[in-house]
Amino acid sequence: MNNKLPLSGVRVLLVDDEEDALTITRLMLELHGAEVVSAPAAGEGLEKVQTYAPDIIISDISMPQMDGYQFIRAVRNLPAHKGRNTPALALSAFNRPRDRASALDAGFLAYLSKPVLLQELITEIMITINSAAPWKKE
Repeated sequence: MNNKLPLSGVRVLLVDDEEDALTITRLMLELHGAEVVSAPAAGEGLEKVQTYAPDIIISDISMPQMDGYQFIRAVRNLPAHKGRNTPALALSAFNRPRDRASALDAGFLAYLSKPVLLQELITEIMITINSAAPWKKE
């Protein structure tokens, strides 16, 4: 087995209400070495970020009940030991500049428009994980 997979050992929490998108993205990330836990709703994602301790959160924006903006704000309100400072990347079908700005204002560190190229996603995951979180006060 190739130990040089680009996402080898990276723990990802993937949150998306679209089953096909969740399945395909999870498979793509796992094939490149990531350890992926998925959640089909933001509420479940909020629970999993506290128990799974991911290296990065990848979340859709447009979801019912709690959208991606509300989800990441809830994450940022968690205690530090429960996941508040976890780097997060937004994935969305929306691609207007204001959508990107809204995602960053809400607490995401990066924003990619769907459909996203696999190499672009992998690169952005690594950049986001290595970015210093602006809200991190520790």
